[in-house]
Amino acid sequence: MSINYKEGSIKLFYLFAIAFVFLMLLFTVRHSQFLTVIFLLASGMAWLGIFFEIRALKKKRIADLEEYAVNNNYNFSSKPQSAEINEFKNFKAMQKILMPNSFLNLLTPITKTSSRESNNLKIVTISSVVNTGQNNQTYYTQIFLFKLEKEIPIFFLNGGHHSFFGNLFSNKYIFKGIKELIAVDIKKYNFPKNKYKLYASDTKIIKDFITERFVELLNIGLKKKKKRLHIESDGKNIIFYVKYKRHTTEGIDFYINLSKALIESLNIKQSS
Repeated sequence: MSINYKEGSIKLFYLFAIAFVFLMLLFTVRHSQFLTVIFLLASGMAWLGIFFEIRALKKKRIADLEEYAVNNNYNFSSKPQSAEINEFKNFKAMQKILMPNSFLNLLTPITKTSSRESNNLKIVTISSVVNTGQNNQTYYTQIFLFKLEKEIPIFFLNGGHHSFFGNLFSNKYIFKGIKELIAVDIKKYNFPKNKYKLYASDTKIIKDFITERFVELLNIGLKKKKKRLHIESDGKNIIFYVKYKRHTTEGIDFYINLSKALIESLNIKQSS
């Protein structure tokens, strides 16, 4: 069993350290049967503590999201059905970066006819298994999906182009099932070009679509959280996420507000 290392507790880290120390001690007392048994038992208890602490963290995560859902007018599902996450499957770049993955902890807005403002945001967590060479590590990524009433260009803003996936890009990259995405020169405005790469189905349209205010807000968000956002559009919806990161409830609010501000800053034309 594994857990995103950024989501652990102090207790969990101490338990890992204790387990590691006793495992190392086992190799130094091979000639003492008594100490071998003692250290083996101590190590086993530490690993048992790790198991229960990880399980407790997962339960607390669900409890926190359930409370967040109640307080913010969402339905919560810890194991969403396939039909509930179909919209997330339209994002080809996300699927490429995060595969293999499974969807969990879905927040779906509750529609209220009396509300003046309709909430069109879905939040889901993707569990990705990464082969680190010696073993598999599980990472969690929280994805924010906004359904748009207007059509927008198809694009992918890669906030981690230094990664393995980003290195696959050259001048262009083709995603199966959608239009060809072409690398866009982002020297326009004060774009954080050393940290981002932009790809779009139409380079001219995307340059007019991305506004100075969008770049300004992106830079502000970067400085405040010191994270790199991935942003992708399928033409009708748009998603925001920080790769291999799920957030506290306070962090969820921060990224919701940042995402809404970024959307409002774009040149969105009315769909025909």
